[in-house]
Amino acid sequence: MTKVRWGKSIQSKDEQYELKRAAILRTAGRLFNQKGFRETSLNDLADELQVTKPTLYYYVENKEDILFQCLHTAITELLDQTDDILASDRSGIDKLIDFIHLFISVFDDEFGRCLARPGPEPLSEKCLAEIEPLYVRLDAAMRQMIEDGMADGSMRDCNPKITAFTLFGAINWMTRWYHPEGEMTTREVADEMAKLFCQGLAKA
Repeated sequence: MTKVRWGKSIQSKDEQYELKRAAILRTAGRLFNQKGFRETSLNDLADELQVTKPTLYYYVENKEDILFQCLHTAITELLDQTDDILASDRSGIDKLIDFIHLFISVFDDEFGRCLARPGPEPLSEKCLAEIEPLYVRLDAAMRQMIEDGMADGSMRDCNPKITAFTLFGAINWMTRWYHPEGEMTTREVADEMAKLFCQGLAKA
């Protein structure tokens, strides 16, 4: 059970607020991943943190707000690093390998796992309108890497859209079967997936 220290410290009020909000989000992300978004209630979260439910409302609006913040935090950090990969002078296939490793590495984090499961589907239309463009940017980035690879000769000709959908589908499905305490690390899984896909995409 997670215990958040709500007492005073030498930190400023703003710093205390952000630390407590982050603790709420991270604990909620873990519960969403373990139990499911719809199966997790704010009462469950309050019990886990050993705080009252009204206390939660000081830091978050509702359960949807929590999921939105978890997703937004994870995907903006992922996009920042993806932009660095796109801007590099590596070949298209090497960019794709780097991206596969990056994307799989986010599943080591509670927020990152929320990107695939539960993902954005439980959100309202209003929240979806804000978060979906970020998912679109991520999809476009992978397609760009594939197009770069075909252009520089490091990848064989393929349909970037179908290839990206296939890769995202395989990586996202990993959250259904991967266990952190299992026999492989996310790095090792990423090595195998990158080898499997990129050997098939590499130009002979």
